Amino acid sequence: MKIKLIAPHARSENSISSAETFKLQRVNLPLLAALTPPEHGVTLVDEAFAPDKIAEEVDLVGITVMSDLALRAYEIADTYRQRGVKVVMGGTHATVLPTEALAHADAVVVGEAEEVWPKLLSDAASGGMKRIYRAAQFAGLENLPRPRRDLLPKTTGRGYTPTAVCIETARGCPYDCEFCSVGSVAGHRQRCRSVSDVIAEIESVDSPTLFFTDDAFALDRVRAKRLFEEMIPLQRRWVGQGTVSLAEDIGLLRAMKRSGCVGLLIGFESVQKQPSSGLRKINHLRIDFVEATRRFHEEGIIVLGAFVFGFDHENRNVFDETYEFIMRCRIDCVELRILTPFPGTRLYSRLLKEGRLFLPQWWLRGYPPDTLLFQPKEMTPEELIEGFARLNRGVYSYAAIVRRFFGMSPWKRTVLSSRAYAGFNLATRKRYLKSITIPQPFAGSLDFAAQDKPERLSGSL
Repeated sequence: MKIKLIAPHARSENSISSAETFKLQRVNLPLLAALTPPEHGVTLVDEAFAPDKIAEEVDLVGITVMSDLALRAYEIADTYRQRGVKVVMGGTHATVLPTEALAHADAVVVGEAEEVWPKLLSDAASGGMKRIYRAAQFAGLENLPRPRRDLLPKTTGRGYTPTAVCIETARGCPYDCEFCSVGSVAGHRQRCRSVSDVIAEIESVDSPTLFFTDDAFALDRVRAKRLFEEMIPLQRRWVGQGTVSLAEDIGLLRAMKRSGCVGLLIGFESVQKQPSSGLRKINHLRIDFVEATRRFHEEGIIVLGAFVFGFDHENRNVFDETYEFIMRCRIDCVELRILTPFPGTRLYSRLLKEGRLFLPQWWLRGYPPDTLLFQPKEMTPEELIEGFARLNRGVYSYAAIVRRFFGMSPWKRTVLSSRAYAGFNLATRKRYLKSITIPQPFAGSLDFAAQDKPERLSGSL
């Protein structure tokens, strides 16, 4: 069979995409291609890099579906099925809502594909494909085949940082935060690949820049330090995502830096105190946010701080408090998000039960990121939207961008990281300031396209 595997990407004019600022060559489709028996031909398409050639002859199309891209995934699926091509869907969204996905697909993979993919292809080749292929257990990560990155097209287009090749060292997350679906989809117990397998894969990658995709990165500190020590001779630079708790172990940070760590995406989530049930990954920290950021910077590690707004414990002061924290700690790059109730999370189930979702199946409406989709608890929708817009303008003012640059001693920044800092912040400024001009469908008409200077976000910092 001729098989095409597709990763959808938003194509709306109102889409606020980060592909220009930070491009990732993902690992899921190349791994699925490696699991495909050799008698089949495979083509990979990632719409973040290049459009799909819909007219190509193909026998089977596989589409990975994330909730915020479900509408685009269904559009692709419907187009192929109208041509008589069989379509298979998988991924997080199809796993939590298989019945919905089946309205647009001939078959759905529920759970991880490693166990069921060869059987599905055998059935498809013989004309006896089932509607549902459900993984009986989480996949073992020992001796995984080498992802077929050779099938990915050469990346093109503008970007301020090099395209990073994704490497997976573990799956699963024990934290079970209310707003996250990783635990329910990938398990609450972390499954790790052997250090030797990870090193062998890195050696096979023809790129100096890597991104570790683990949701609970370096959770096993002993294993992580061994991995970093073995990476030193490879002379790669890398970025990963992790929790504030990484800064509790200075030895770990130093091993990271020696192995080529340039920066970390750190999920601070909220600067206001949260209940134990909401953000479990930061409830038992032995270090505060300020000291953690100082330690990252002391080791020369760039911090991309992620903050989410709309948690039940937050009030309207959270925006000024977040601005003060960001500027006090000189967070290098900042990701600001309005809380999204994704299906498959405890947050979604609770808000649905409480009648606080403005539209239960919001993912079928094509809303852009940072649309407020539910009734906040401690502020009005207008207060949340206005505060979020004000914070964006404040953090990404030109003055704030320059000021934050000096959070890390200049001699600890390389020419490459300085260039990436400027490019990332300027591109993100453009993207965020555009995003806050897009009307919010569930709030009153507010004009957020205002001035560059923040109204209240100030302080003697």
